[in-house]
Amino acid sequence: MGRLRAAVIPAILLLYSISLAAQPATLRGRVTDEAGLPLISANVALRGTVLGSATDAEGRYRIASLPPGRPLVLNCSMIGYGTFSVTLTLQAGEERVLDITLKESSISTGEVIVTAGKHAQSLEEVPVSVSTWDARDIQERGITSLDNALRRIPGVNITEDQINIRGSSGYSRAVGSRVLLLVDGAPVLAGDAGEVKFDAVPMFNVERIEVVKGAGSALYGSSALGGVINVITTEPRESMLRVRAHAGAWDEPRHDQWIWWGSGAQWMAGMDAMYGDARGPLAYSIAGGLRRDQGYRQLDDNTEWNLNGRVWYRFSPERNLSVSSSYSSNERGNWVFWRDLAHAMQPPADKDLTERVHSTKWHSTALYRVTHGPRFASTSRLSVYRTAFDTESDTSDFSLRPSDKVQSTAMQASAEWQGAWAMSRDQLLTFGSELSYSWVDARIYGQRDGYGVAVYAQDDVALGERLHLSAGARFDATSIDTLETDMQVNPRLGIAWKPWSETTLRASYGWGFRSPSIAERFATASTGGIITKPNPTLKAERSTSYEFGIRRTLPWATVLDAAVFWNDYSNLVEPTVDPADGRIVFRNITEARIRGYELTFESEPWGLFDCSAAYTYLFPEDMSDGSVLKYRPRHLLYAAAGLQWGAFRFGVDARYVSRMETLDKELTIVIPDADRRVATYVTDLRLSWSGAFMGLPLRCTALVDNVFNYHYTEVIANLSPVRQYRLMLETGW
Repeated sequence: MGRLRAAVIPAILLLYSISLAAQPATLRGRVTDEAGLPLISANVALRGTVLGSATDAEGRYRIASLPPGRPLVLNCSMIGYGTFSVTLTLQAGEERVLDITLKESSISTGEVIVTAGKHAQSLEEVPVSVSTWDARDIQERGITSLDNALRRIPGVNITEDQINIRGSSGYSRAVGSRVLLLVDGAPVLAGDAGEVKFDAVPMFNVERIEVVKGAGSALYGSSALGGVINVITTEPRESMLRVRAHAGAWDEPRHDQWIWWGSGAQWMAGMDAMYGDARGPLAYSIAGGLRRDQGYRQLDDNTEWNLNGRVWYRFSPERNLSVSSSYSSNERGNWVFWRDLAHAMQPPADKDLTERVHSTKWHSTALYRVTHGPRFASTSRLSVYRTAFDTESDTSDFSLRPSDKVQSTAMQASAEWQGAWAMSRDQLLTFGSELSYSWVDARIYGQRDGYGVAVYAQDDVALGERLHLSAGARFDATSIDTLETDMQVNPRLGIAWKPWSETTLRASYGWGFRSPSIAERFATASTGGIITKPNPTLKAERSTSYEFGIRRTLPWATVLDAAVFWNDYSNLVEPTVDPADGRIVFRNITEARIRGYELTFESEPWGLFDCSAAYTYLFPEDMSDGSVLKYRPRHLLYAAAGLQWGAFRFGVDARYVSRMETLDKELTIVIPDADRRVATYVTDLRLSWSGAFMGLPLRCTALVDNVFNYHYTEVIANLSPVRQYRLMLETGW
């Protein structure tokens, strides 16, 4: 009996010790500022794991399932604050309390970026150029549409509705975007024309905009040829209500012959509201807005409304589900081109003045994230994006069925599974697969469909605290209608090196591609005397991108960033005029090259004053004949400054875009004065007051856009916005 007891007791003790050692640890605490106030949505993550958390309304965080017995590096960051970092070791079954205090900082060195690598990482670890805008930037400038926000981001230019990052896009009649737009990580590009529809993205509940420059196809596939834009919406962590009302008027043009509306002012007005709450494992938000704009050009009036909602549910600390949906509707006049320079505000004489365009956009996404342990997490995504538009006028044949009046209905659906495996403390492998399907039924395109299949992987490795390496690749197979399947493999390499504490060097190399849209291949249309014909033989665009950059933090809360880039393109799709019949047709330019550099500057030398500036130089060359690529400016300059004085804040924004050197000169045959163009000089002023009214916070903002009433064009025969006066009131809790 004694021998049995002597054998059993050690065995029991051994089993107990093994079970104890297997028990995970837990870390919790509170994140506050230097005044002791809680910080909401601060990012708390453990390096070398897939574990992390965001603080709630009380500034609290909790991270479970931590591996015991080994050193863990905890990082805590938040926009506007310096990064906190600490190394700790937890014992099996331990629940440790760690409170964190973050210090205010205007520099963005500790900023967390999620778009560049499809996972959260410090800006210092990102090997490519990234620009960000947060909710404060949007609020201060009274921005109500995404395109007006993007015009203020370094290296980004908007040509009418076409997004151009570092010259990647010119103007292709609003079809085929070379920039991929995401909303909370889900793609939002129309299934027919493959373009961005800005009114599909409500700006009132946007928390952050991330712009990743350069080819992103190694992770995101087609359309990420020139870059990726990710719009991140607000997740409520407390009960919140926001209401905003705004109204304004368009000023008269300088020249009397451009005034078409007679006396009085052309006005615009709108209202937005958002409510959100978080109760235990459930969080939700709902937002909506309505805008009415008479426009400064004839037939350019616009009525728009949107409704969007999102629900988050945490089944456990390891499993959570997010479901979002948004719907927008737009009715507008059908403005196209001016009559001539003497009538720049007015449409051609043969234009149907009664024609109206109705469009709708619906976007829905479901995200399910599971943390399988400290080293592995997975995310499943399903998203659907549907767009439709139709036209009608007093001269329409109303005997047609409602379905016969629909000009185009398109749907883009995609499903993605992504895994994140922390292979070690210093290595994270991100991999996944994606399926996509598009369907179009349109008068000018016919009935078309397409599909895409992709797999990807990216390995991020930290060699010590100062050197970060990134390598990845993606395989895509895409096909439209009955055309031949196009298969692509796109790699990417990147390095971020921090030789000194205040300096980060980066370099990247990558391939990109874009499959031509259904509109580019099959469109047969006539608009404003311009006739487009199909070209089903279009090939996929390809690119090779190089970038070298440096980021330096200087005294006086100043950050400098410089980058040199070189992009080689093959089979670049551009609209051209067929000399045989004068029609527009999309063709592959054999070879193109865009080189340039970019300089950005941010500073907040005193707590009451901040300023920033960014300059981008481009040399866009058509290698087939040595000419300058169409619709690419050589110089982009943006500068801003703000001054806080008590409850008042004054700001100024200035934007310069050099004159386009090359356009579609053949279009002057059908559009008089089409070649008249100048550089863009736009200055905006803003003045806001923040206080309290009847116990509620109140913000009142007065804005003057294009304060000097400068007249310019972004595309031929299309006058850009004249001076505008606006007043905005915002309240809530």
